[in-house]
Amino acid sequence: MLHRKIWALSLVFVLLLAGCGMGTSTMASSCDVNVSVDEALAAQDAGMAGMLTGNVEWTNDQMSSFLTVLLQQNTGANFPIQEIATCFEPNGKILLRIGLLSDVLLGADTIEAVGSINVANGHIVVDLDEASANGFTVSGPMLDGIAAQINAALADPSMGTIIDIGTGSGKIMLGMGGM
Repeated sequence: MLHRKIWALSLVFVLLLAGCGMGTSTMASSCDVNVSVDEALAAQDAGMAGMLTGNVEWTNDQMSSFLTVLLQQNTGANFPIQEIATCFEPNGKILLRIGLLSDVLLGADTIEAVGSINVANGHIVVDLDEASANGFTVSGPMLDGIAAQINAALADPSMGTIIDIGTGSGKIMLGMGGM
């Protein structure tokens, strides 16, 4: 009986890993940014000005700093993320490197993801191509649930209406409607 259980558990484990491949990292490992409170404040200022003009442009450093500082301030001491690095490339490509506090994941302190961003129904939509952590890379349908949660947060009406989005090497540009 024990032998059958081991085979069944092994089969489940293999099926779960069918969508995973051993890998060292994604393209996001090359995402290098400077996260600081000064950059976060510059991003906030650019965002406020963008609400008046309808357009905003942020650099990798500004977006990374803004996300990191905002989440740290709003979640408290139990927040497991130390830093969020966002790097933008042409044609809507986004690279994410999420630095975790020690002992959040066994064996690793970084989650990396690669995907694309665009606009749908007046909101930013993220489509993840692959994610990597602890030497395992996941792609395909296994990421759909994560992308759905991110997109649900981005679809919040308080986020305003995004008309268009563009990315370049090291920057993101948003065209905004009524806020």
